[in-house]
Amino acid sequence: MKIYSHIMGKTSFSFAYRILKENILRLDMKPGEEIKELELLATLNMSRTPVREALILLKHEGLVENIQGGTYVSKINKEKFKDGTLMRMAIEEKILLKACDSFPDEYMEKLEKNLAKQDYIMRTSRDYIEFRNVDLEFHQLIFEGVGHKNLFTFMSDGFLDYQRMGMMFCVDKIRDDFVFKGHKEFFDIIKNKRKDDVVPTLTAHLNRLIGKFDDICNEHPYYFK
Repeated sequence: MKIYSHIMGKTSFSFAYRILKENILRLDMKPGEEIKELELLATLNMSRTPVREALILLKHEGLVENIQGGTYVSKINKEKFKDGTLMRMAIEEKILLKACDSFPDEYMEKLEKNLAKQDYIMRTSRDYIEFRNVDLEFHQLIFEGVGHKNLFTFMSDGFLDYQRMGMMFCVDKIRDDFVFKGHKEFFDIIKNKRKDDVVPTLTAHLNRLIGKFDDICNEHPYYFK
């Protein structure tokens, strides 16, 4: 488990919850991995109560499960991944169409700056974690620009197994410029109000992960249920 310096919490419980969740979503804590309480307490330097409360909440979210008296990171549910893919396709299509109708100049500028960050990462470090964060920010900015910031949060938090699958795909995102070019295409679609290109471009963008699904499952069979 890693302690991320950018994660803060108003209470020990909120910090424990956020740090554990981030480790699970980033796959630093692997699907199916046992969570050993004593090691966790030592790493976090906390008492049992806030850690146990955090684990209860994570269990409620489907990221942690109890098996034969032990606590484990939940394996990725294939059906939930497919549900997340369908939901993202349906919601983002509507969001992009809405952005084509009206999108503030302020947010067009933010998208341009975000694309500049992506370009810099692709030309220099090709750090897949850094690119993932900027990738998520790009899509979030589109939601915010049309007044649906909360919907992006709902979409992200509602299908956490989709997020974990996306994390497994992160390395592929920086092997070529496919994802980055897709983001530039989204920008141009919004800028020039190209509504007819929303569905085919979004489908191509999301289908790449779907196309890798079987390969990822075969490479890491013990991560899935």
